[in-house]
Amino acid sequence: MSELKLRYRCNSCNWKFTRNMQPRLCPYCGKAAVDLDKAQGAQELLREIEDAEQSFQARA
Repeated sequence: MSELKLRYRCNSCNWKFTRNMQPRLCPYCGKAAVDLDKAQGAQELLREIEDAEQSFQARA
């Protein structure tokens, strides 16, 4: 069974990557500026739009 990988982003160089656990240092630039990447991916945005359209059509 594969573990859940989370998306991270370096606040220094903006490198985006996935890991099982939050790293202390950015794997690209080596700085300690890594946070969870809270930006939505394209699939999540499309799902959100589809849900909103269905809700709008149900009201019409």
